[in-house]
Amino acid sequence: MKAALVACSDPMLLYQREDVERLKTLIEKENVEVVLSPHLFDRVEELSERERGDDLTGYFRDGDMDFIFDISGGDIANSVLQELDYEAICQSRAVFCGYSDLTTVLNAVYAKTGRVTVNYQIRNLLYDHGEEQSAYFREHILAGNVTERDLGCRFLRGHSMSGRVFAGNIRCFLKLAGTPFFPDLSGAILLLEAYSGTPMKMTTYLHQLKQLGVFEKINGILLGRFSEMEKKEYTPTMRELVEKIAPPEIPIAVTPYVGHETDARAICIGREYFLEEG
Repeated sequence: MKAALVACSDPMLLYQREDVERLKTLIEKENVEVVLSPHLFDRVEELSERERGDDLTGYFRDGDMDFIFDISGGDIANSVLQELDYEAICQSRAVFCGYSDLTTVLNAVYAKTGRVTVNYQIRNLLYDHGEEQSAYFREHILAGNVTERDLGCRFLRGHSMSGRVFAGNIRCFLKLAGTPFFPDLSGAILLLEAYSGTPMKMTTYLHQLKQLGVFEKINGILLGRFSEMEKKEYTPTMRELVEKIAPPEIPIAVTPYVGHETDARAICIGREYFLEEG
């Protein structure tokens, strides 16, 4: 098995080299050959959308590549979208995984190719839930066994929902609005999470989704973690905001396992899910 570690969003910082090497070692313990992108630690003034896009496309073209894990986050992942060879991606067997700002790439790849991607941050192998995450990585990610059972969903409104899952980080997903990389959300489950943001920011994001006509198309909303909102105990909560702004007929469920917390699990972008109460 073979995997690449890449950074399509903000470059990794020099002090994180040790973490990257530790991560590489942990992955290799699972009998996975690991390749490191030459652009992981590019300085800001050296960043090239073309080079990073060609880098990612090259890993998709590698016929031996099984997984491509993006370990970055931040703001600039959408800058590579116009540099990717989507025909090569369509023909590849490699599975692309990332989270947060990589929401742009995860959803764009499906929109342009129909290829399922995975909302998942492999760096969680390094942190306080590392042992649990290593078992999850082995038994679910590498085994291709990412399912609804991983999510521990609870319903706030309604009793079930079904459809292809799209989105991820709410701020980053909205960067795709008005572009050819925005997926068709007809009959979809809309997944939303965020690391930072106040109730005011979440309100404006939700109203933008409403003004885009998203709530008229989807079959349900799945809420992950909203880290700053929860830790600072902001009110109204994200759940309250969604219940207020989304039409009353839309089912709403929550999962504690999608977002920026270190015990997060994976969810497949573009895959059909059926979620039900209990």
